[in-house]
Amino acid sequence: MAARSNPQQAPAGAAAGLGSTMPDRIARALATRIVDGALAPGQRLVEASIAAEFGVSHGPVRDALRALERQGLVTIAPYRGAVVREVSVREVTELYQVRAALVGLRARWIAEDAGHQAFARELKPKIAALRAMVRATARATLRGDGEADGYVDAALAVNAAFTASVANPWLRSMLESLSMQTARYTRLGLQDARRRRDSAAAWHGLIQAIDAGDGDAAERIARENSLALRDAAIRALEGRAAVPRKKAAPRAR
Repeated sequence: MAARSNPQQAPAGAAAGLGSTMPDRIARALATRIVDGALAPGQRLVEASIAAEFGVSHGPVRDALRALERQGLVTIAPYRGAVVREVSVREVTELYQVRAALVGLRARWIAEDAGHQAFARELKPKIAALRAMVRATARATLRGDGEADGYVDAALAVNAAFTASVANPWLRSMLESLSMQTARYTRLGLQDARRRRDSAAAWHGLIQAIDAGDGDAAERIARENSLALRDAAIRALEGRAAVPRKKAAPRAR
């Protein structure tokens, strides 16, 4: 996946739980790189290099890495330091099972809220933009990472808008945390052009259900879309695992 040109800019929703202090800004930049795939699972995050890049001491870097560990993006091990967390297929499955339940509840609450029509009016242009992106590339296979990334960024922004509208602080906090942990797998699953097409159709159906105040339909569509994304991400992970690694060339003697 292509890395963004601006490492300080986190994709929408990917770092919603981070504030604006120096450790927060460092954590946000690193989160962006992890979500984009610029920092791969298992890759070490060297404190000295990060401190030099941001022009700070090691203290803010350690605080940033601890924040990323709390968000499930980094593992800090004795003697090895911080590494980008590797997540198994089982963990992805479990994360998305929880996410599906929560986004379903979120959709129901929005649809059954008195302001559901105003919310739908606000979000319809953004969801129409998702459908336009899909239509623009309907006759082509995936042309490159930039094409997929544009759709993913827009979809993450829509998802963040849904979460921000939730009045219940507990649900909002849990969804923000899950967004941080699942954003890179969302990006991975949406590399597939057909999944993007189905995703755009699901968002369209969801906003229609919310506009109509149909909580049952809204919950069902949101859950199904999340589970379909889970399945696409798992297929992509399994596909990566199946690709044999190149053997190192033998050393000259």
